[in-house]
Amino acid sequence: MQNPPQILVKTWLQLLQSDLEHEAKKEVENKIVKAFGSIEIAIIYLQEKASA
Repeated sequence: MQNPPQILVKTWLQLLQSDLEHEAKKEVENKIVKAFGSIEIAIIYLQEKASA
């Protein structure tokens, strides 16, 4: 499976830190977990892309 675009992952992570309602944050979190398995792996993905 191909990873989502880097900008989308950045947006998802920013939304998790925003003032969104709990349900909206849960939906974003579910998208990250579905794509990467965990939020931590999504963060590592962005860090690796930034250093490449």
